[in-house]
Parts: sequence; C-alpha cells; structure tokens
Amino acid sequence: MEEYVTQFHETKDIFLEFRISKRTQEKADELRKELRSQRAQMRGRVPPSQRRRIRYDNREEENHQRMELIHSESNFNFVKMFLISHFRDHIYMFGNIPIYSTEYGELAHEEQIKDGWRR
Repeated sequence: MEEYVTQFHETKDIFLEFRISKRTQEKADELRKELRSQRAQMRGRVPPSQRRRIRYDNREEENHQRMELIHSESNFNFVKMFLISHFRDHIYMFGNIPIYSTEYGELAHEEQIKDGWRR
C-alpha cells in the first residue's frame, strides 16, 4: 500500500490541470488574452512559410505559461489526501477499516442467494 501511495504522490502533478479553481481558470484566460494582445501589437509582415511555425510556437508558449500558472496555484492539500497516509498504520493497529470493507455486503449477498432471493 505504501508503494502505491508513494507512486501516487510522485505522479499526482498530472492531475493538477483537472483540479483548477475558477479563480485560477480566470487568471489563465486573462494571461492568454494578454499574450495574444502583445503578439498582435508586434505582428509585422510574416512570410506564409513561417506562419504555421509561429502559430505553433505561440500556442506552445501559451500552454507552457498556463501550466506554470496552474502548478503554482493548484495543490492536493485536502483531508482525503492526508488521511491516506494514515491508513496503513490504522490497519496494522485495528485491522480492516469497516467503512471500506466489502465483507458485510458479500455476506448479505450470499445469504440472499441461499434464501432464493433474486431480482
């Protein structure tokens, strides 16, 4: 279990993009508008052969700055993530965690089948 928790903490940054708050989303949108307006002011005559490359570079820069903003303002500091670190010790001290145990549901299901109850 510790290995899985450790692996999760090592790779959890992947999910930060999906834990974005409304305030952070608004900041990211504002940043994107600002970058686009700056580029619009600097635009000159660009040969058609370079337009695609410039658009790609601009899009990459926007995405990079957006992800930097998200990583700086988002986190996984909430109770469920904190409690996971204590589950292992709790299980060693007290046995399985009843709320998350499937024993009771399975026993009830087996009894229903024995009694001939079916849907």
